[in-house]
Amino acid sequence: MWINFDQLLDLPNVTVVNYQKIDQTIFLKLALLNETIECPNCHQILDRINQTEYNLVRDLSILGNLVYLKVPRRQFHCQKCQKYISERLSFMRLRQHHTIRYESMIYERVKNSSVEEISREEGLGWEEVGLIFNHFAKELEKEEWEAPKPR
Repeated sequence: MWINFDQLLDLPNVTVVNYQKIDQTIFLKLALLNETIECPNCHQILDRINQTEYNLVRDLSILGNLVYLKVPRRQFHCQKCQKYISERLSFMRLRQHHTIRYESMIYERVKNSSVEEISREEGLGWEEVGLIFNHFAKELEKEEWEAPKPR
């Protein structure tokens, strides 16, 4: 049976290059499809990768299996402004080890339950669940106070 992991995963600008299933956990190794990024300082297009490190990132479960993504975190060097730029990915926050959609699911579940219960069910520390919940609560509060954008 053929499984198209890219369609199943449904994340922008990535492809699944390898996978491994161990017990009830699926590990998906990702590759990024874009070859360049824009420097946030000088807006130069960057194509010189300084280094790549892989992070293990928790995502939503698939078919009753825990899912971890092996995500390449690339650092580019900008010749113009002489800075090292870490690539930002739309599906995860910088320096976090969960996808945004996983964190959103945690937030919604805590609203209807408790930090302790979700911590136990997801195998996360209660501090970690609390931080995720508080981050999403602040983001939603910020959105409520922002002025509507002109059309």
